[in-house]
Amino acid sequence: MDLHRQDGVYSREMACIHLVIFDMDGVLVKIKSSWDYLHMHFNVRDKASRYLRLYQEGKIDFLEWMRLDTELWINASGGRLHRSELVKILDRVPLDDEVDRVVKELRRMGKRIALVSSGIDLLARRVARVIGAEAWVANMLSFDKHGYLKPGGVPIVGVDKSRSVRRIIHELGVEAERTAYVGDSMWDSTAMQVVGYPILLGEGDEVVRRYAKYRIKRLGELLDLIEVLDRGC
Repeated sequence: MDLHRQDGVYSREMACIHLVIFDMDGVLVKIKSSWDYLHMHFNVRDKASRYLRLYQEGKIDFLEWMRLDTELWINASGGRLHRSELVKILDRVPLDDEVDRVVKELRRMGKRIALVSSGIDLLARRVARVIGAEAWVANMLSFDKHGYLKPGGVPIVGVDKSRSVRRIIHELGVEAERTAYVGDSMWDSTAMQVVGYPILLGEGDEVVRRYAKYRIKRLGELLDLIEVLDRGC
């Protein structure tokens, strides 16, 4: 049920935007990176920054980057790190103050909601539940049968989000031209190239600004923007 607001009343069929896909880190939560959040918690940020450079220079692939990062956390925890401990740490990550209001209003407008994140699945699972996402995907950590973290993981998203965005659009049966994507960083640029309504939250950088057609300063402004876009259909 997609609704279009006209003279203060929502009417069906005319809405431009049927689906809103959110990035997570820096958009729905008050941290820029769930990976960096754990690096700071385990006091391994300096070493992790070196691995980031190696990835950016093309000297390691994403899976190796995940392996090196997760090994830092394991070593900082004395060689063993249980899933429950990671969940406890990530449960402290606060959501943006406007999340509840935004998702409630989007549902009232008849919008479908999804989540695509290059962040960590343990946090994405909680956030997806809170926002009522019909579909979500994030990079997965791996654990042994006793629940202890294993080095590496499953790079379902990686940093190129375009494939994940296309898959969600296909699975939900929505046209890419009627999909909005809300992101905040260079890591969102590939996703923005897939959808009809690429929306930048905040300043971003030169890379993401190149592909964003619309910009909002805070999450709550998304509602006004979508209402204006729908009215233009």
